[in-house]
Amino acid sequence: MKYLLCGYVLLLWSVNVVAGGADTVVTDRVVSRIAFGSCNSQDKPQPLWSSIQEENPDLWIWTGDNIYADTEEPDVFREKYDRQLAKTDYLRFVNSVPFLTGIWDDHDYGSNDGGSEYPAKHLAKQEMYRFLAVPENDPSRSRDGVYRSYDYGPPKQRVRVILLDTRWFRDSLERTQGKEPTYITNPDGTVLGADQWRWLEQQLSDPEPDVTVLVSSIQVVASEHRFEKWANFPNEQSRLYSLLAKTKPANLFVISGDRHAAEISTQKIDGWEKSLVDITSSGLTNTWSQPFPEVNSRALGPKIIVNNYGLIQIDWKNSEQPLVNIAIRGVNRAEYQSIDL
Repeated sequence: MKYLLCGYVLLLWSVNVVAGGADTVVTDRVVSRIAFGSCNSQDKPQPLWSSIQEENPDLWIWTGDNIYADTEEPDVFREKYDRQLAKTDYLRFVNSVPFLTGIWDDHDYGSNDGGSEYPAKHLAKQEMYRFLAVPENDPSRSRDGVYRSYDYGPPKQRVRVILLDTRWFRDSLERTQGKEPTYITNPDGTVLGADQWRWLEQQLSDPEPDVTVLVSSIQVVASEHRFEKWANFPNEQSRLYSLLAKTKPANLFVISGDRHAAEISTQKIDGWEKSLVDITSSGLTNTWSQPFPEVNSRALGPKIIVNNYGLIQIDWKNSEQPLVNIAIRGVNRAEYQSIDL
């Protein structure tokens, strides 16, 4: 298939593993436009690919639920990914974008709200890496989980994409009973696991990147809703905030998915001069059918419940302080919300 072949050529062509930095340096080409999205059913109409292609992104990032697999069966996994790969507009898009990467969430991991207990995680990793055309020599292939990092661009114009795995190592959660079951916080549990935490600190401590995109399939900042989020593991959320205050990475922000709605949330972190911005773009195909009350005191505006994607634009004119704008957009590139870092 052309997409898979092109994907391998693009990624393998410039793979360079650098000790102490990102897992892989992909290219020294300047990257200034990055599109991202999540919650994409292989069985539904996909109205956004032509609009995303018109944005002319240098990089596309899947932020999870890239398909809806929900299975432990190898043939089902592959057949559902192949259905996505057969989408004409999607193929046209991925063969136009220079670089592509991504992470999973629960449905492409294989189990709704699944965590470390899911038995088919190795199969899920194999099939996701095939879909994303992750090179055979990618360092993440030799370790558990799918967390990894990539650098794009030359020195002084370098973007680091840190892809967190919020599934493989995540401890279990329990829900309340009733009409609106709510996850009960697990103060002692982990989201990332010990090895991934050590790796993440190394990534954030590296001064090389000028812009850092921290990819989390679930929301980091929004803390009041009853569904999946980092706040279900309050010690893990606090640990992440403390790590950001300790390492103070330049121009870091979070992109997330999962929620079938889009919003921008911010959180002030003690010891870090800037607020953490979490841009949730969720709903390439799957969005809420109607609004319902949900509190997010950290949101900049109302939830967006139409099909949407995210767009990151970086102005490198001043390499000492690049200007970064992140927007949530929809069909015909309509813009719903945006924020400048």
